[in-house]
Amino acid sequence: MRWKGGLSVSAELERDGAQDVKAVLFDWDGTLIDSGAILITCWHRMSEQVLGYRFPVEEADRRKFLAMRGADSFPLLSDDPSVLAAMDQSFTDAYLELAAVHVRAFDHATELLEALRARGIRTGVVTSKTQLRFNRDAEITGLDDLLDVVVTGDDVTQAKPHPEGVLAALATLGVEPEHAWFVGDGPVDVRAGLAAGVTAVAITHGLHSADELHPASPLHMVASLEELAALVAAQTSD
Repeated sequence: MRWKGGLSVSAELERDGAQDVKAVLFDWDGTLIDSGAILITCWHRMSEQVLGYRFPVEEADRRKFLAMRGADSFPLLSDDPSVLAAMDQSFTDAYLELAAVHVRAFDHATELLEALRARGIRTGVVTSKTQLRFNRDAEITGLDDLLDVVVTGDDVTQAKPHPEGVLAALATLGVEPEHAWFVGDGPVDVRAGLAAGVTAVAITHGLHSADELHPASPLHMVASLEELAALVAAQTSD
């Protein structure tokens, strides 16, 4: 799906209408915000401080570790509870310190959320990130003011690809899965959306390429938030 005619996000939705979709939920990191650089930096600092060496989060390991969103991947390096706690604290401290420099909203994120809400479509985020780190991102980007619901890793017992977070967000909104979309940049996001019974949309401007996302079987795939707006409009036009 290509971006049509150079229209703005808001103009695209206004022109085609968006009456059938009642909610669009998003993953956070790699979907609405660009945070790949800070996650690598935090991994390096944490490993140096706690493990005593600079863990090589390079291309071979990048997706495996970063896609697990922080603390979920720490047990890959240690099974000592005290070490895991120190890793989490070090990672969080680094994140809170460096976020203002490294975290930004993707282009058109604000405009898309505003346009969706203007059309009566509810918006939300389902992320594996902790509430503390999400709050720091929200302070920087201001996107939380445009969200009707946020479900973080602190709010669920089962991480994606389990559908718990997606279903919890929809329950809060009072929207049935068949009237909702879930957009994410990772295979786990796609699988969580499919398991929840929503329209699962993959976006390729984050950590994963189209080739990596295809095996998860998303119903749609877009390259940017601009293309997502066009897709919503096209799929919901009268």
